[in-house]
Amino acid sequence: MIKKIFHIIYNERRENSWLLVEIIAASIMLWMAFDPLFTLTRLESYDDGYNIDGTYMIDFGHYAPYDYRFKRSNEDAERNGESYTHMYNIVRSLPEIESYCFTQAYNYPGANRRYHIFPLFIDSVDCGDNKDKYIELQNKKGLSLDYHPIYDIEGNDYFTTFGVKDAFTGKIFTPNKHDTNNNCYVSECFAKKHFGGTREAIGKKIYLGHDKHFIISGIVKDMQVVDYDEPDDLLLLHRANVPAEYRMLKLHIRLKKGVDRVAFEKRFKEEIMPKLKAGNAYCLNIEPHYVFKERNNEVHGIPSKLTMYNSMALFALFTVFLGMLSAFWIRTSARKSDIGIMRSVGASRLTIIKQIVTEVAILVNIGFAVAMLFVLHYLYVNGFADPLKNIIKITSVEGPLHFAVVTAAAYIIMMLFAIAGAAIPAWRITKILPADALREE
Repeated sequence: MIKKIFHIIYNERRENSWLLVEIIAASIMLWMAFDPLFTLTRLESYDDGYNIDGTYMIDFGHYAPYDYRFKRSNEDAERNGESYTHMYNIVRSLPEIESYCFTQAYNYPGANRRYHIFPLFIDSVDCGDNKDKYIELQNKKGLSLDYHPIYDIEGNDYFTTFGVKDAFTGKIFTPNKHDTNNNCYVSECFAKKHFGGTREAIGKKIYLGHDKHFIISGIVKDMQVVDYDEPDDLLLLHRANVPAEYRMLKLHIRLKKGVDRVAFEKRFKEEIMPKLKAGNAYCLNIEPHYVFKERNNEVHGIPSKLTMYNSMALFALFTVFLGMLSAFWIRTSARKSDIGIMRSVGASRLTIIKQIVTEVAILVNIGFAVAMLFVLHYLYVNGFADPLKNIIKITSVEGPLHFAVVTAAAYIIMMLFAIAGAAIPAWRITKILPADALREE
């Protein structure tokens, strides 16, 4: 039967050639539309590695010298430190708060922004105190990675506040009580990439500018610092605070379980904020972290990109559906006399449908295979689609799986549309008496 089908396909090569061109074009379009959707789904499925439910950022301001509320007598490092400490103490003493921490600018989980430190060098090879030998083994340009400072301020609990988990236990990360400012913590991907594993990284040194070294004493779960982006190398580093930095700090709080968030926000704005004034410092605002995160997503255009990619996929799906259905419907309907002859010589309806479906499957397989050659060339040159950046290549670790999933989805849909376009009219034609089918021709 297969030999007969190939013979039929060859005899109708002129008609089939145009059909193959359409299959190739539709396959490429469908694959390109599904590619970004798969990327978005994959990135969205990542565990954030942190939890900002029930957390808030409290922002503080500082009167400018030209402001009428500015008092020059209050403007010195020591007085500023006292002013901010006074306000922090009021917030930290609130009964609704479970934990709190301080960060600088927006380098904290959920900020949807990247902060890189450079250069950083890893001690992947034990060179002892021979720094010259160590430097020879390292990349002179260092590494670029996400950097989150942990301030050594009394009561500061970065890990509980943001729900950062230990890579080994899966519970909230708890620093070793013996850790000092010479210790640091890194993410799983950092440890695996540069030291071969999480346990292998414990006790290793990293250097900032070849000089100051830090010992890795803990590994945290990977954090998706930016939505719809791959988790990157992350360094959590102790920093001793100085009074001059107080005005640059953000205070983050986590509410206790069971606290009414709406009631807390109302009480804070009406009762607490008016008290948060000292010297030239004052409280600007309190905002849930998820609101800030969503606003940054809008700034980066993520909602519009999601809409665009979904629209592209739906358009491609609708176009391919109409194209495949109409092309194979017309092709099958044009063979009404052939089907009539087959019925007249005793071929069953099921045998006819099976033959036509097999022809369609062969054509789709040929066209889809050719289309994937073009797709592979494109991926080798440009990489997979990514809403924020285009860095994943077909040769990367993620590449083969990504390609296989998207290809399987595109192939299944192409095959279903083509079979439906051929099987439905063929089934309807086989219901007509052979003589009637031939007479209509």
